[in-house]
Amino acid sequence: MKYRLLYSIVFALLLCACDKTISPQGKIIIDLQKIGAEVAPSMYGIFFEEINHAGDGGLYAELVKNRSFEELEMPEGYYTEGNTLYPKKVHNHLTGEIKSEHYRWTTEVVPGWSLKTREGSAAEMKLTKERPKYSSAPNNLKVTIKNASHPVWLINEGYWGMNLVEGENYFLRTIIRSDADYKGQITAHLLSEDDKVLTSTTIQMPQSNSWYDISQLITSSATDAKGKLALEFNTTGTVYLDYISLFPEKTFNNRPNGLRNDVANALVDLLPAFVRWPGGCVVEGITLNNRFEWKKTLGDPAARSGEYSTWGYRCSYGFGYYEMLQFCEDINADAMYVCNVGLGCQFCMGDASPDNQIAYYLDDCMDAIEYALGDTTTEWGAKRVEHGHPDPFPLKYVEIGNENWGDEYDKRFDIFYAAIKEKYPELVLISNHGLERTGKIAKTDMVDPHWYVAPNFFFQNSTIFDNHPRGKYDVYVGEYACNSGVGAGNMLAALSEAAFITGMERNGDLVKMTSYAPLLENRNDRSWAVNLIWLDTDQVVGRSSYYVQKMAAEHRPTYNVASNMTMSTPQPMEYINGKVGLGSWETQVEFKDIYVIKEDGVKQKLTISSSSENRGTWDIKDEVLSQTSSQSATQYIIDGFNSNQFTLTCKARRTSGNEGFFIYIGLTEDGNKGFVYNIAGWTNQTTAVEQVSGGRNAGVASVSVPQTIETDKWYEIKLVVTPQKSELYMDGEYILSHVPESTPLQFISSGYDEATHELILKVVNAEATPYSTTIKLDGVSHVEKEGKVISLSATNGEEENSFEEPQKIYPKESVYNKFGKNFNYAFPPFSYTILRIKTK
Repeated sequence: MKYRLLYSIVFALLLCACDKTISPQGKIIIDLQKIGAEVAPSMYGIFFEEINHAGDGGLYAELVKNRSFEELEMPEGYYTEGNTLYPKKVHNHLTGEIKSEHYRWTTEVVPGWSLKTREGSAAEMKLTKERPKYSSAPNNLKVTIKNASHPVWLINEGYWGMNLVEGENYFLRTIIRSDADYKGQITAHLLSEDDKVLTSTTIQMPQSNSWYDISQLITSSATDAKGKLALEFNTTGTVYLDYISLFPEKTFNNRPNGLRNDVANALVDLLPAFVRWPGGCVVEGITLNNRFEWKKTLGDPAARSGEYSTWGYRCSYGFGYYEMLQFCEDINADAMYVCNVGLGCQFCMGDASPDNQIAYYLDDCMDAIEYALGDTTTEWGAKRVEHGHPDPFPLKYVEIGNENWGDEYDKRFDIFYAAIKEKYPELVLISNHGLERTGKIAKTDMVDPHWYVAPNFFFQNSTIFDNHPRGKYDVYVGEYACNSGVGAGNMLAALSEAAFITGMERNGDLVKMTSYAPLLENRNDRSWAVNLIWLDTDQVVGRSSYYVQKMAAEHRPTYNVASNMTMSTPQPMEYINGKVGLGSWETQVEFKDIYVIKEDGVKQKLTISSSSENRGTWDIKDEVLSQTSSQSATQYIIDGFNSNQFTLTCKARRTSGNEGFFIYIGLTEDGNKGFVYNIAGWTNQTTAVEQVSGGRNAGVASVSVPQTIETDKWYEIKLVVTPQKSELYMDGEYILSHVPESTPLQFISSGYDEATHELILKVVNAEATPYSTTIKLDGVSHVEKEGKVISLSATNGEEENSFEEPQKIYPKESVYNKFGKNFNYAFPPFSYTILRIKTK
């Protein structure tokens, strides 16, 4: 494969090496006698979800697409129109409304499969459920050959091609039967991209109308990254195909039904301490009857039903619960199972099971735990033995729900927590709550805040954990990534994540686990804007963010040691002379009596009839501005007023929905940048100021304060804005303020590796110029001159790796021989650098 994940070792000084001539911009003082928080061995893990064809067409090694012919099965109550799938109409349990949602659907007659005829030959194919081999996967393909003057080919191109490698073996499995009228031969061909036959083998099928399950080995005689599989029929008649699988013999750890070697090794190189599975939004499903069902992922792959994924395609269930647990065992990682509490995805339809069905979902979760941990006398422990694994699997964590919130979730969480803890007190149980509060639950072991943000959020919030209360719970940052305003990812995004990591490591007594998301993306199906690893049939590319994750895990210190600084000091700034606007998040709101008091004291009623930029469904009636849609991040920019010194007053009320109001300030003309006061956001719990980047809310930029509002109650809002500060008041009460500041672009974390007796200094420099420092080491008797420098750098923040240049941004390791108790060092522009210094 083309992918290489070993560091290149460069025995030379870095370009910006330590030198007496450097003029230091700052001084870093590290005291190795002042020991801080330990950095947990569990700090770095991975989160797998079937999104972007991460599993099918990605990590999972199956080469045939739609091998069981189940792709067109849809959840009960769903329907299609053309290439659009519409879900079952159910009430959102938070709002009571039926959301208008739709998802992508294929228009292929038989997805993944095509017939090739030539020079007079003729055939047709159609899906049928006649005499299914497995009732759990009932579809089979009926192929009728009407004219076989030339052989007919049934072709599968796989997931945008099959990577066939010269000399490599592949397991071909066919479950097949024929009518009595088919008297001919069936031949399997491995084809090149242009349909040249590379290798052939005859499928020895008895002349019978019974299902035959035939497995054989086939060796490719050439290499083609866009290969295909064809079945050739050489006479007339009817043949039925239930399952066609082509699997590389060499999988990760040579596991049957296993994983692609190159993709799995890319994950192993991240040194994951745990694997979170199966999601993500797929846990809940678009609706509950579309949820991921772990029991259906067990046993013979040919009998697995699969399920339409929240992300717009069918998941085969090939990378199932057993395979995930086996992978964890193979790589010495702990497993995390994410269960469903009887709630559909609250970002989709958001239905809830009746209370009398909660026990069903709890039992399902308990069965999953028993499958992993139960002894051989238990029902599900015995099934694990039946599947070939007598010993328990390394299940350590259970996350109760995924991205659920609200009173209904809190009630169900407590039920699950109590039941699981009673039977499995050793398990670590994780709630979906964020950093600020835990709703109405009685207790949790960990919370799981998620952040998908612009670079500035991570740069400005590396200290977010510093003063967070300790003792009630630990923190698992289960999903985080810089994915706003960075295209498909770039070096600036990676550096902002590295900055945030310094804060998580520094607060290792609170933050015990982290995982980037999403993990994988097949280059042909990007459902999420920014992903950690890109792949094709024969290539795996780690983005710059991948190497940040890899470096952080490889150089995890045992514990922190004190430093005089954690980042460069932010400087005061001013709001731009910008626009103002109003809005909401998936909530229906009204605004009226909208005035500004300008700098000269003149009170002016704003004209709300004109808005050149808006999102959502807006209407004006009797001078009341209404937003009536359930769209996220609605925005109504008021024309004719630009300022950074004024007082805005208005009345606002929520008419329906579950959140509060947006008040935008300091907006650019197109509304893409600025700030927004998010009032009673985060499910009517919190008020905070957020940055606006790329036209979307891109992360909290202020303190957060608890706040709720009532439906159909008018609130008096006053926002006092000066160039250097803004303050929010509601009904005469002060709520919070915001001070605009420059974004810090240098970050430092320092720790000690007890195994190697090395100081580990991690420095982020996100500026376009070198960051020159004097570094002083206190609390040591001796510092060895020679050590290591590992640096990841780019020429600018927009650079990124690609399939053409997969190592454009790549860690370089060098030997460095000028360390001491005092030394100067210049960290390269746009770099993440780790110094390893031996001390006594």
